Formats: sequence, structure tokens, C-alpha cells
Amino acid sequence: MARRGNIALVNLDTGAVLPAPKARTPHTMDGSYTLNAYTDDAPLYSLALSGAEWATIDWVRSNGGAGAAVKVTAVAVAQDIHATETTAKTALARLVKLNILLKTSPRSQTYQLNPRRFWEGSGDAQVQACRRLDPPPITPDAKAIAAATKAAEKAAAKAPGPRRTAKSTTNGGTR
Repeated sequence: MARRGNIALVNLDTGAVLPAPKARTPHTMDGSYTLNAYTDDAPLYSLALSGAEWATIDWVRSNGGAGAAVKVTAVAVAQDIHATETTAKTALARLVKLNILLKTSPRSQTYQLNPRRFWEGSGDAQVQACRRLDPPPITPDAKAIAAATKAAEKAAAKAPGPRRTAKSTTNGGTR
């Protein structure tokens, strides 16, 4: 009767027993820089982004900015998203302030989407981008905080209370 638990690899041509397989090699995505390893404190839907800001994120992503830095000018963005140049500049500035877009250097016009939130490409490249850019977490700005406060106040004002019923008038009808 064969014993269980003693498994060996055998070369069928020569009959030689092969050495045990090597231990698993860690993958580059096993480290701390995986898409699932970091969660942002502020989800994008809570940042009160305008339509132009969403369109700018989409424009940068569609032009390769999720995997590498790309040259972005307000004129090019404005033409493609059907907005004014001022609107595009404002959108770019706010996205940089929120750390959704990262500038590769202060005076350049090259931007990359934050690799913690947006990434397209290999795991190796993501690890390198995170090391190179040291991406800061996405944090709410004054506009996002004001929108959240306003929503909380509105929800508090609509606190559940006694339901209104139709009031009757003096002649017995309802208003």
C-alpha cells in the first residue's frame, strides 16, 4: 500500500527523482503599493467635483495619464471638453490641490493621475510610480467640506417627525 504525503517529481525518461520546486517568488504587487493596499480617506463622490473636473480627469486618463505623466495644456483640455480655457485652468488647479492630479515638477505642464487611485499598466510600473511620485492621499478641500456640511445640515433639517396630513377647511373640504 502506498503512503500518502510523500510526493516526488520523477523524470519519466530517466527515472531520476527531481529536486523539490523552488519556493514561490514574491510578485511586485505583493508589497505595500497595490491598488487594494491603500484606501483613500475621501472618495471622489464626496469631493463635490464639477462637471469640468470630471471631464478633465477623463481627458487625462484617456490621454495616458493613468500610467505615465502626460503634457496637459488648458487650451487642449478646454477644446476637448467643450469648456472655456479659464474653466479648464480652474479644474486643473483644483484637481492638483486635491492631489487627484500630480504635477511632475512645479513649473512643468506634465501631469499624472494619482497612482493610488487611478492606475493603468503593470504592477512594476505602479510600484515605480508610487516610489517616484510619493503620492499623497486625496484630501477634501474647502469646497468639498462646505458641500458635505450643507448636505448634513439639509439632512438634519429633514429629520423624521410627525407626518403632515391634509387640513380641513371650515366648510369640511380639504386644501
